[in-house]
Amino acid sequence: MELRTDLDLKLDMDLVLWCQGDDPSGRIQRDEQLELNGELLVQARQLIQPAIVYDVFPLVEVSEDTVVFDGQASFHGHLLADRFVLAEEVALALCTIGGGLEEQVSVYRTQGEETRAILLDGIGTAAVGQLAQIAQDLIRAVAAGRGWKASAAFQPGQIDWPLYDQRVFFQLLPAETLGLTLDANYLMVPPKSVSLAIGLGQEMLPLAMESACKHCAVRDDCRFRRD
Repeated sequence: MELRTDLDLKLDMDLVLWCQGDDPSGRIQRDEQLELNGELLVQARQLIQPAIVYDVFPLVEVSEDTVVFDGQASFHGHLLADRFVLAEEVALALCTIGGGLEEQVSVYRTQGEETRAILLDGIGTAAVGQLAQIAQDLIRAVAAGRGWKASAAFQPGQIDWPLYDQRVFFQLLPAETLGLTLDANYLMVPPKSVSLAIGLGQEMLPLAMESACKHCAVRDDCRFRRD
């Protein structure tokens, strides 16, 4: 098990703007958005407490829609089983930026400063995305050190992977060391957090979009569908 808190998030402005979207509040122009972001980024860096915990577990069995590992703990979903059938181990990770930024977003909303709230929330989204990428890089380095490959990263709630499998992460990783809990709907608290599962093995393959589309609930109406 590895715990990392010595993480420096760059929070690149282009990434922040992409996460916020154009004119996210419907009230400001891009120049004003950039100026306000400069101020909020300084604040965000003081509020964010990035942390990652991850570990690798032996894979025991893969059936049509179930991945079993580490003492009979299991994940469910056809796509996950399809992608992990060649895995020898499964890496699990929990990532969070803590609750400080989310609390400040709530303060801004209470004060009626909706623009600041929306922009700061977008900065938090960018930070979590960057943290998830760092976690993937760390896990890929583990795979490379063994001469293996790593799959794409998967998250509970994506495509046909039920969100209740979030419980397995909390059973196998010390989520409490990151200050993480699950609510009644299996959502993580603080909300600016993410869980990742990555298959490791000699014959792992990258995610094929055709396979993902086959199991997606909105495949019939999606303009990104691959047949």
